Amino acid sequence: MAEFNKTDFGERLKKYRKDKGLSQENLAKVIGKNATTIGRFENGQLIPNAEQIFLMCNELEIDEQELFNIDTRIHTKGSTNPFKVKTLYVYYNGFYPTRKKFDKCKFKINIIPKSNYCAIEMVDYKTNKIYLTGHIETDNFMAFLKFNNYKPTSPRLECSQINVNIGNGTDKLMRGVFFCTNGQYEPSCRKCFISKTDIEFTDEMLEALKITNEELEKLQDISIWYPDIENKEDFEEE
Repeated sequence: MAEFNKTDFGERLKKYRKDKGLSQENLAKVIGKNATTIGRFENGQLIPNAEQIFLMCNELEIDEQELFNIDTRIHTKGSTNPFKVKTLYVYYNGFYPTRKKFDKCKFKINIIPKSNYCAIEMVDYKTNKIYLTGHIETDNFMAFLKFNNYKPTSPRLECSQINVNIGNGTDKLMRGVFFCTNGQYEPSCRKCFISKTDIEFTDEMLEALKITNEELEKLQDISIWYPDIENKEDFEEE
């Protein structure tokens, strides 16, 4: 059984506070206490309660597991925001169970900078309901948006990923691939568009997301689908 180390906890709190450029007095105001209380937290003499931890983590812009040093298995190297915006828009051909048909599906992706990585939320475009949360991993050519269940109590495990081509810049409509599963755990892979601005999901865009003849021929030949997301020609609305 793992043991809680009060000293290590306090040292992490102190590190994140200093990384944020806050004084003990600054952080104390967030929880309605004085600087002496923060000092006792940081030297391991006192442990904050759940509400105080929540408020401090929110002020420090970190997740609670970072304060407890829980292994989140996030590759912090290269986990930055290459898009330089707080919101992305993703467009793909999605299945609507109520209508029992595939049609235009549009979501927002909120990007939340943390102390050493970028967290993300996949939310409904109309209702702002959060469906998935995760993080970004990136280099100069690709951005990998990795998601899992928003609520740990969800009855179905859901892990999804969007691979976005950023090699030719991020200012125009970007092409990507969306990997996910449905309610029966059937895996799917489909092309998608990602935009930094909110644009209309047109019929032309939906048509451009279909598998091309060249892709289909390669799939039939080697049983592997290599979706074209190279962005050799930027897709523009007419």
